[in-house]
Parts: sequence; structure tokens; C-alpha cells
Amino acid sequence: MATFDMTLKTTPGVGANSIAQHTNVGNPVRTIERILDIDAMIVAGATIADGDIFQLLEIPAQSIILFAGAEILKPFTASCTCNIDFAAGDDIIDGGDLTQAAGTYLVKGTNGETNLVNTGAASTFAAENLALVGTADTIDVTIAGAAATTGKLRLYACVADISAAMTPSALADRDYLA
Repeated sequence: MATFDMTLKTTPGVGANSIAQHTNVGNPVRTIERILDIDAMIVAGATIADGDIFQLLEIPAQSIILFAGAEILKPFTASCTCNIDFAAGDDIIDGGDLTQAAGTYLVKGTNGETNLVNTGAASTFAAENLALVGTADTIDVTIAGAAATTGKLRLYACVADISAAMTPSALADRDYLA
């Protein structure tokens, strides 16, 4: 079992490094996504095994995850399932069937989180404070059941910047002039 850091271009199949930083304009809420392309990784020389962890989405510090989910773009090898969460857990998606048809969105599973906001139901994220990211982290995909030899998955998350970027400073540069 290996852990693939999909944020570094040194990982086979990854074209460029990424960086976990919010944009420099206000405190935005944005949807980010990343594609896990097993075929491209194998062509680039990666060896994929049952239980491998793919650190896919970089989440900046001082963020709240409003929702996250995944869409199958190409079915995976027979028997492949996935867990999606921070720290290779399963609180976003638990046991998602990766062999389903392209265009299928994975359901939460036994332990996963609903892909809805404000449903009135108790939220796994809120209950365990998993949606509040204090230090930069990654949302990981763990593939189990079989060694994937084919497949493509789109992982997405809606991220709100809750940093103090828009907090007024005590002194402005103009206070030092004249």
C-alpha cells in the first residue's frame, strides 16, 4: 500500500505542483476539483496497489468545507471501492462503488456525509468538526478491494475562506505619511 501525493509533479501522472492558498481577493467561497486518472498514472510509470491513498484536493488553512463529493468519469477495475476524507478516513464517502457507470455520483455509504447543506439532519462534519480546516490538509481517496488498473474520478469540494483576510488593520500605511 502506498500514498500518492497528487499535489506534487514528482508523482507519476501529475503535471504540476499545486499550493494550498486562498485567492487574494476577499474571503471567497469557491468550488475546487481535481481528477484522479489511474490510466494516466500507470502510463507515467506508477504502480497502483489495493489500499493505496491518493492525496488529491489541497485545502488551505482557515477553511470550512461546505460539502464534498465525487463523480465517476470512467469506471474502475472490478471490485474497486473508495473511502474519501481527510487523513485517509471515510467521513465524506464510505465504501463508494467505483465500478459504476461514468457520470455516476458516489453516495455517502454507511459512514459518509451527505452531499447537502442545511438538510436539518445532524451533520457528521459539524458533529466532529471535520469541516473546519485549521492547518492546510488534503482530502484523500483510498482505493480498496482490488488494485486499480483503470478508472477516472473527479473529486470536488466547496471551500469557504474564513481567514482574517478582510479584517481591518489597526494602522494603515497612510498613518505613517506626512
